[in-house]
Amino acid sequence: MRMGTARVEYQPLGVVGVMSPWNYPVNLALMPVVTAIAAGNRVMLKPSEFTPVTNALLAKMLGEIFSEDQFAIVTGDAAVGAAFSALPFDHLIFTGSTAVGRSVMKAASDNLVPVTLELGGKSPVIVAKGHALGQAAASTAFGKLLNAGQTCIAPDYALVHENDVESFVGAYGQKVASFYADGPTSEHYTSIINERHHARLEGLIEDARAKGARIIEVGNRPAEASRRPNTLSPTVVLGVTDDMRIAHEEIFGPVLPIFPYRDVEEAIVYVNARPRPLALYYFGADEEDRRKVLSRTTSGNVTINGTIMHIAQDDLPFGGVGSSGMGAYHGIEGFRTLSHAKGIYVQGRWNLSNLLRAPFRQPIDTILNLTLR
Repeated sequence: MRMGTARVEYQPLGVVGVMSPWNYPVNLALMPVVTAIAAGNRVMLKPSEFTPVTNALLAKMLGEIFSEDQFAIVTGDAAVGAAFSALPFDHLIFTGSTAVGRSVMKAASDNLVPVTLELGGKSPVIVAKGHALGQAAASTAFGKLLNAGQTCIAPDYALVHENDVESFVGAYGQKVASFYADGPTSEHYTSIINERHHARLEGLIEDARAKGARIIEVGNRPAEASRRPNTLSPTVVLGVTDDMRIAHEEIFGPVLPIFPYRDVEEAIVYVNARPRPLALYYFGADEEDRRKVLSRTTSGNVTINGTIMHIAQDDLPFGGVGSSGMGAYHGIEGFRTLSHAKGIYVQGRWNLSNLLRAPFRQPIDTILNLTLR
């Protein structure tokens, strides 16, 4: 006869709040919503006010599947978002900028609501010496220009060996030209979400230019970007110094600063001197250098010899660390994050705790002596 059994039962937390951004308004809304519902919760969704047509479609589609007491969508501006983040949810998931994430966490703390924050930051690409051509240039261009750079795990900047910088710029430009044959007016290339963000990106470029950076527009017919509203041509920035805004602010657009380094140690030091990124990308064949990068840097997730695709692996947890976020979901981690793991112990027929009950006699003294000897 066993003395007892122990097990864990997962049960729904209750009501989960989801705050989703504008850059991927379907994917980044539905992934946490579906995860929360799969764990048995009810869900309230606050999508970005910048995607009203998508929001209306989501409300219609999900309203045909779930009753309003199972799923509800709340729309509105930043004031509505602030009120939403202050509700007493059982868990709150926010995807967006680090600055807004701080405000969301502060509001949630008043009700002791646990949060999962999927933020962003400056995700680096480290290109090993001799690997500046081919796959590294193509994958960096793909990751950087997907959705015109408006992706939380987009490569923010590249660390390229000092001997390879010019060849990397050339290869990067060639890949951009092959991806977007019609340049920035190509139907496969998108614009910046609105005028405010377009002006912010132009401000980063002009600040760098004024402080001595070299600005290179790459790809086909970059000057034609002005023909389409809020469109910015793919741009490379060289000679970036620490006093430039582009060295510190998350870019979130099709602008790639490139920093030279002398050896992998210097590249690691550069990454570690900055807030921990949501993603890190490494291109190179040397196992020792790869291991150094993996073991001595801390980031959300990593893709080796590629960009972006770690997010598509359902069995990998997805989440940031430090300024790039907290908590994780996707796959089983999402189920566990949005469930309560309730430990249950069933007392068996043989109950040793009887020996621990007062009044204490010789058996307990014997046990204590054996334990402490």
